[in-house]
Amino acid sequence: MKITRGLLAMSAMLSSVAYAGPELESLLQVLKANGTIDADQYQRLMMEQTAPVPVAKSTPAIANASSGLEIISADKQFTAQVGGRVEVHAAVYNDDGINMGDGTSLRRARIYLQGKLYGDWQYKFEYDFADGGSKGFKDAYLSYEVKEGVELIAGNYRVPYSLEALANSHANTFMERSLGFAFKPGWHLGSGVNVSGENWTWNSGLFGDTPDQNTAGEDGEWILGSRLTWLPYKSDSDFAHLGLAGLYGDRGDHLGLAYKSGPESKVTKVNLVDTKSIAGVDSYTQLGLEAALTLNRFNLQAEYMAATLERSQGDLNFDGWYVQSSYFLTNDRRSYKKGRYSPVKPQSILGRNGTGAWELALRLSEVDLTDADVFGGQQQDLTMAVNVYATPQIRFSAEYIDVLSTSNPQTAEPELFQLRVEWVL
Repeated sequence: MKITRGLLAMSAMLSSVAYAGPELESLLQVLKANGTIDADQYQRLMMEQTAPVPVAKSTPAIANASSGLEIISADKQFTAQVGGRVEVHAAVYNDDGINMGDGTSLRRARIYLQGKLYGDWQYKFEYDFADGGSKGFKDAYLSYEVKEGVELIAGNYRVPYSLEALANSHANTFMERSLGFAFKPGWHLGSGVNVSGENWTWNSGLFGDTPDQNTAGEDGEWILGSRLTWLPYKSDSDFAHLGLAGLYGDRGDHLGLAYKSGPESKVTKVNLVDTKSIAGVDSYTQLGLEAALTLNRFNLQAEYMAATLERSQGDLNFDGWYVQSSYFLTNDRRSYKKGRYSPVKPQSILGRNGTGAWELALRLSEVDLTDADVFGGQQQDLTMAVNVYATPQIRFSAEYIDVLSTSNPQTAEPELFQLRVEWVL
């Protein structure tokens, strides 16, 4: 028993030696000659010393370049992703008596950094050089996942309002959002909570001014906004979406409030309907109703938006709406996640033995900015579009827009044709 224990101890000692040189071989030969170890034990110990010592492998960080440049730590607790978006638009206008200005435009030129820390913390910073200055600041926030489906968020981000407004431009069907986008609250500084379940979401927050609003020497604006979405029906490739959003805004000491809209084209700077600055607005409320149906390749989407402005001279009521549909000629469909649409990911890549994703779309939209003593005008547009998603990052669009009617006497009813080239990294 003592001999066996001694052999085990010797084996462990010899196994810890970093080399097997002539001295070790000589020692084993002496032990064998003295009868301390037999021939089999001698051979086993020699084999243990000459066997390669296993080296522990470390898992490196993972780099992913399919969507921006993303680095993920081995334990997936830390990520950092750098990306951007560039959109170039071109438009030709049949002015119908008004000078809208044909031309091209760098619609968006954004760069972003986003990721997570320690698994639960997330961050994002995005800047648009096409806007420049303080207007260029878009998403700039921190969020913390309290538990699965519950997130706290603070910083500069979109007020939860409108299915179309919350989706990024790469995810929306048309080059520009509908006429109802005149009621967009956009990005504001604030904090809130995002809660989601398997088939519903609820987003709510309290917001202040936008980064470009000047509040020196005056009280700033604040907004209380909330949005609830629900999927009453969902299958593998089909779903129905319903949404309800509302917000209340107090203007503080800000002077005037205005709503306006162009012809759903941003190459021109001409607004066909415009309330101009409405004086004496103390507060306002907005309501938003959403509905969408996706049946494999087919999509139907509609929203109604209304605003009520409270002022001493009498309240004002404006509203807008749109109905749109689209159909993929290829075996593709729109993507959806947590109460909003996501960018389309084509099944094949154009130029690599594939066709990309091809989509036809039609939209009718209207906005009414006239009430009481404010004559902002009423406008109705019909838009027909073709989208080609060459890759998940590259998209081409062509649109024909017919301004069916405008009631503002200073504007007319133009037609236009516009193109977009978009690259997202």
